[in-house]
Amino acid sequence: MIQQIYITDYLSDAAAQPTDMIQSLVEQCPIFFGAQWQVNSLSPLKSLWQRLGASGDATSAVLCARMPLPVAPPAFCLLPVHLGLRRDTFSLQSIVPLAADVYAVLSERLKNHFLQEFTIHEDPSQRYWWVVPVREINAQTQWPQYCLYQQAMHWQPQGPDASVIRQWTNEIQMLLHEAAYSPAVTNWPETLNSLWFASVGHIPAWPAMPLTVSGQGDIFSGLQASRLTAAQSIPMSTMFADQKMTDGVWVADQWQAVNWAEVSRALQTGRISALRVVIPFAERSIEIGYKKQFRWQFWRKPYTLQTLLQQLETTLAAAR
Repeated sequence: MIQQIYITDYLSDAAAQPTDMIQSLVEQCPIFFGAQWQVNSLSPLKSLWQRLGASGDATSAVLCARMPLPVAPPAFCLLPVHLGLRRDTFSLQSIVPLAADVYAVLSERLKNHFLQEFTIHEDPSQRYWWVVPVREINAQTQWPQYCLYQQAMHWQPQGPDASVIRQWTNEIQMLLHEAAYSPAVTNWPETLNSLWFASVGHIPAWPAMPLTVSGQGDIFSGLQASRLTAAQSIPMSTMFADQKMTDGVWVADQWQAVNWAEVSRALQTGRISALRVVIPFAERSIEIGYKKQFRWQFWRKPYTLQTLLQQLETTLAAAR
C-alpha cells in the first residue's frame, strides 16, 4: 500500500502557478474532491526531509550525490533565477530554465571570468552548475525553494565569507548583462537577472526506519546514491499491489510525472485506504489527505474546483 506521495518541485517550476496543477489533479483523480486539503507552512522539500528523518536541508547534497564528484567536492550549487526588484528591496521569484545555447554561453563565461576564484562543473540537466572554490569558503546559503517571495533580508548569505558570495553575485550581474547581448545567444530569457549560490552540505546520516521509498527523478536518484537504505526502485503499480507494505513513500520531481489515473483507480477500488499527498503551493505546500469513508461520513459536502481554489488562496493569504 502506498501511503504518501511527495512532489518535491525542487526547481520551483510549479510553485508559482499551482492552479493548473490542482485542476489537473482533480480531473485525473476526482476522488480528491472528497479529501481534506490544507496549506502547510513547510515547503515540499522540507516536508520530505522531515519524513525521512534528515536534520536540516539535504537538497544540494542529495542532488550532488548522483553526480561523479570532481577532484574536490563542490561547495555550492549555482542556479539561474529571477529576482523581483522593488525600490527598497528585492525578492526571489523563480528559478529560470535555460535553453541549451544560453547554458553553454554562460558556462563558458563563468569559467573564464572566475578562473582564479572557482571552477565550474556543468550538470547534465543544464538547470544549474556545481561550484568548487580554489580556497575554502565559509559561507552558508539556502536552497531557493525555501526563499521564494521572501524579501532579501531573510535569505542573505551567512558566515565569515558571506561577503565573498555577495561579491561573486555582483560580478555575475555584469556577466549576465553582457551575455544577454551576445550574438551567440538567440533566445535569452527575459526573466533571468541573477545566479543563486546554494550551499552543498553533507549527505545526511539517514536514520533506520520501517519505510519503503520509491519514485522517479533527480531527487529520488540522489536518495539512492546517498545510500538511503529505504530507497528501492519499485514501480508504483507494484507498491499498490503489496498489501504488506504499511508505510510507503513515492517521490517525484514534477506532478506531471505521476500516474494520477492509477492513483485514482487504487483509491476507488480500495487498494489504498489512506493517502497523503504533498504538492507545491507558492513558498509553502498543500497536503491532501484521503481516508476511505464510512457511510455515515458522506454527509460532508465535497469541494468544487472553484471553492477549493478560493479556500486555499484565502488560507495562504492569511498565513502570510
